Amino acid sequence: MDLDMLMATAADFALLRRGRPAASGRWDDVREVRAERASENGIHSVRLHLRLADGSVFVASDDAPGWDDFVDAAVSALPDLPPADSWFANAAGQQLKVVFERTR
Repeated sequence: MDLDMLMATAADFALLRRGRPAASGRWDDVREVRAERASENGIHSVRLHLRLADGSVFVASDDAPGWDDFVDAAVSALPDLPPADSWFANAAGQQLKVVFERTR
Protein backbone atom coordinates (compact mmCIF):
# COMPACT_ATOMS: atom_id res chain seq x y z
CA MET A 1 0.00 0.00 0.00
CA ASP A 2 1.36 3.42 -0.98
CA LEU A 3 1.61 5.70 2.01
CA ASP A 4 2.79 8.89 0.25
CA MET A 5 0.65 11.14 -1.92
CA LEU A 6 1.44 14.40 -3.71
CA MET A 7 -1.05 17.26 -3.65
CA ALA A 8 -0.78 20.51 -5.60
CA THR A 9 -2.82 23.63 -6.22
CA ALA A 10 -2.05 26.78 -8.17
CA ALA A 11 -0.50 28.30 -5.03
CA ASP A 12 1.14 25.46 -3.10
CA PHE A 13 2.06 21.78 -2.87
CA ALA A 14 2.42 19.08 -0.24
CA LEU A 15 3.53 15.53 0.39
CA LEU A 16 1.05 13.59 2.51
CA ARG A 17 2.30 10.59 4.44
CA ARG A 18 -0.43 8.34 5.83
CA GLY A 19 -2.86 11.16 5.08
CA ARG A 20 -0.96 13.79 7.08
CA PRO A 21 1.22 16.61 5.73
CA ALA A 22 4.88 15.57 5.83
CA ALA A 23 6.32 18.41 3.75
CA SER A 24 4.92 21.39 1.91
CA GLY A 25 5.77 24.60 0.15
CA ARG A 26 4.49 27.45 -1.97
CA TRP A 27 5.34 27.75 -5.65
CA ASP A 28 6.43 31.37 -5.03
CA ASP A 29 9.14 30.06 -2.68
CA VAL A 30 10.69 27.65 -5.20
CA ARG A 31 14.16 28.88 -6.19
CA GLU A 32 15.44 25.89 -8.16
CA VAL A 33 14.14 22.61 -9.53
CA ARG A 34 16.42 19.67 -10.31
CA ALA A 35 15.12 16.66 -12.17
CA GLU A 36 16.77 13.33 -11.36
CA ARG A 37 16.34 10.12 -13.26
CA ALA A 38 17.37 6.77 -11.94
CA SER A 39 17.23 3.17 -13.05
CA GLU A 40 17.31 0.26 -10.69
CA ASN A 41 16.61 -3.35 -11.60
CA GLY A 42 15.14 -2.25 -14.92
CA ILE A 43 12.74 0.20 -13.26
CA HIS A 44 13.08 3.83 -14.32
CA SER A 45 12.03 6.66 -12.04
CA VAL A 46 12.11 10.45 -11.94
CA ARG A 47 12.34 12.68 -8.89
CA LEU A 48 12.06 16.42 -8.61
CA HIS A 49 14.11 18.26 -6.00
CA LEU A 50 12.60 21.69 -5.28
CA ARG A 51 14.90 24.04 -3.38
CA LEU A 52 12.84 26.55 -1.43
CA ALA A 53 13.66 30.09 -0.28
CA ASP A 54 14.36 28.89 3.29
CA GLY A 55 16.99 26.43 2.00
CA SER A 56 14.88 23.31 2.49
CA VAL A 57 14.42 20.79 -0.31
CA PHE A 58 11.09 19.19 -1.19
CA VAL A 59 11.44 15.89 -3.06
CA ALA A 60 8.66 14.48 -5.24
CA SER A 61 8.84 11.04 -6.85
CA ASP A 62 7.00 9.88 -9.96
CA ASP A 63 5.82 6.74 -8.17
CA ALA A 64 3.67 8.73 -5.72
CA PRO A 65 -0.03 9.14 -6.48
CA GLY A 66 -0.70 12.69 -7.63
CA TRP A 67 2.57 12.98 -9.62
CA ASP A 68 0.93 14.01 -12.90
CA ASP A 69 -1.17 16.72 -11.23
CA PHE A 70 1.89 17.87 -9.26
CA VAL A 71 3.96 18.23 -12.46
CA ASP A 72 1.11 20.00 -14.27
CA ALA A 73 0.77 22.46 -11.37
CA ALA A 74 4.55 23.04 -11.32
CA VAL A 75 4.69 23.75 -15.06
CA SER A 76 1.78 26.19 -14.70
CA ALA A 77 3.10 27.93 -11.57
CA LEU A 78 6.82 28.21 -12.34
CA PRO A 79 7.76 30.49 -15.21
CA ASP A 80 10.09 28.85 -17.71
CA LEU A 81 9.80 25.32 -16.27
CA PRO A 82 9.70 23.15 -19.39
CA PRO A 83 7.26 20.26 -19.78
CA ALA A 84 8.33 16.99 -18.15
CA ASP A 85 8.87 15.16 -21.44
CA SER A 86 11.70 17.56 -22.31
CA TRP A 87 13.70 17.32 -19.07
CA PHE A 88 16.00 14.59 -20.36
CA ALA A 89 15.24 14.70 -24.10
CA ASN A 90 18.74 15.86 -25.10
CA ALA A 91 20.69 14.73 -22.06
CA ALA A 92 22.18 11.35 -22.90
CA GLY A 93 23.52 9.81 -19.74
CA GLN A 94 22.68 12.81 -17.58
CA GLN A 95 21.08 11.78 -14.30
CA LEU A 96 20.57 15.13 -12.54
CA LYS A 97 19.64 18.30 -14.34
CA VAL A 98 18.60 21.80 -13.28
CA VAL A 99 15.33 22.42 -15.12
CA PHE A 100 14.32 25.68 -13.41
CA GLU A 101 16.07 28.55 -11.64
CA ARG A 102 14.28 31.61 -10.34
CA THR A 103 16.29 34.66 -11.29
CA ARG A 104 14.26 37.27 -9.46
